[in-house]
Amino acid sequence: MSKLDLPSTPSGRPHSGPSVRYAALLSAVFLLLLTGVVLVLSATSATGVDSSDRPLQYFTRHLWSVGIAVAVLLVTLGVDYRHWRRMALPLAAASVSLLVIVLAVGRRTGGARRWIEIGQFSVQPSEIAKLALIVALAAFLDARKDQIERPDRILRPAMLLLTAGCSLVLLQPDLGTTLILAGIGVGMLFVAGLPGRDLGKIAAMVVVAAPLLAYAAPYRRARLAGFLDPISERASSGYQTFQSLVGLAQGGLRGTGLGAGQAKWGWVPNAPTDFIFVIVGEEMGLLGALGLLTLLGVVGIGGLRTSQKAPDLFGSLLAAGIAIWFVLQTLVNVGGVVGLLPVTGVTLPFLSFGGSSLVVTAAAAGLLLNVTRRSG
Repeated sequence: MSKLDLPSTPSGRPHSGPSVRYAALLSAVFLLLLTGVVLVLSATSATGVDSSDRPLQYFTRHLWSVGIAVAVLLVTLGVDYRHWRRMALPLAAASVSLLVIVLAVGRRTGGARRWIEIGQFSVQPSEIAKLALIVALAAFLDARKDQIERPDRILRPAMLLLTAGCSLVLLQPDLGTTLILAGIGVGMLFVAGLPGRDLGKIAAMVVVAAPLLAYAAPYRRARLAGFLDPISERASSGYQTFQSLVGLAQGGLRGTGLGAGQAKWGWVPNAPTDFIFVIVGEEMGLLGALGLLTLLGVVGIGGLRTSQKAPDLFGSLLAAGIAIWFVLQTLVNVGGVVGLLPVTGVTLPFLSFGGSSLVVTAAAAGLLLNVTRRSG
């Protein structure tokens, strides 16, 4: 049977499960990318007005990012995912190196160093770290799958890898991405079959550490105050959350129409990136927002289903890690926009403006589709 052949049922007819799931995932990913193009055009139109010489400069940059993202997706979709097992160590080493470099020479914005300038381009190493962690952890757990009951052979090396990545990202500082990395790691250890007692200890450590880290820095304490009472803090730390809620309320059920929203005109900072969901809710309304969340749910749930049906443990862990990443990042982003979680500054997968995030997310989506195509 060739790599692209569908597995057969006992009756000899092709099994439709993988093909249907593959088609659903592929359609959802490309619909999200296309919708993101429209949303970024609307969200950056207000910023473009201030740049009379190049009013579409931000939208043009996003189009380039989408083009590169699609090309990368097609590459990771076309190369057998099992080849990534050999790339796990070099990818992890490159990711750690970039995380160290960004702390030394990265561009400082808003008190954080998160980007490395390379000519006209900016690279965000923490985005690469997410994919590197998933590949490295999947390869490690697959190599030691017969020793999953031995914490000294599984838990300690895995925690060392996870702690190294999380610590370097936290030093930037970027607590939101740190918690997403920790969530990915815990989720993959669960899928691999780590004993419940050991998994419970790790989860408890993350739950306890998160509020302590959030309270440790003054700017994070201010964000917590704005999250807990955005109305009272609407003139300071709660401004962004308060204005995002106003924008969502203005959208109502059907929205104001694409391009007709007011939030992007300076009322909501970072509207094209961290707060793109405000543009969705205001201009497309509750129905449009639910539709996009459904597409993101298709990717997340389809990825978890692929993890159950993958032909080997490496593919199962890859699919699970990518699905957990997309689901967690969506929950953190949307939760911050609607006031259910503190604002963290992470992007919304496939939709937000941002080259590094979009390209790495597309690479991960291609890997997920690759595993899905080969699953029975």
